[in-house]
Amino acid sequence: MVAQQTEHDGNLPDELWSDLVVAMLAVNNCSLEKTYAHLEGLKAAGLCSPENLSAWGVDEIVQRLQQAGCNRGSFMTQLYAKRLSSLGAATSATGTKKFTSILGCTSRSEVANLLLPINGIGPRVLENFFLLRQLE
Repeated sequence: MVAQQTEHDGNLPDELWSDLVVAMLAVNNCSLEKTYAHLEGLKAAGLCSPENLSAWGVDEIVQRLQQAGCNRGSFMTQLYAKRLSSLGAATSATGTKKFTSILGCTSRSEVANLLLPINGIGPRVLENFFLLRQLE
């Protein structure tokens, strides 16, 4: 059973996905604050949409990261794109509605069980996400 969702604003699914993408990009010596500054660009590039992450290939995601101002060099931008692509594949496998529901629950363990199997999501990404979601 999925624990209750938290309410931050009326646009909960969009906020969940934005927080997750920022959490995934705020690693390897890049702070949450620095990454969060690119949020509007990430949204405008379509990178906070689970449907887009599920449909796009790594090359498309690389271009969109660069468009959003998240170009961290060829190697790192490619690495982040592969991680976001893995997130998209996991979302497709689970189903966007179910994935988003679990992502929005208040149980840290349920969220961790959902996210940890995904390439590029480890303890640091989880802590970033929990901080952004204000989950203790």
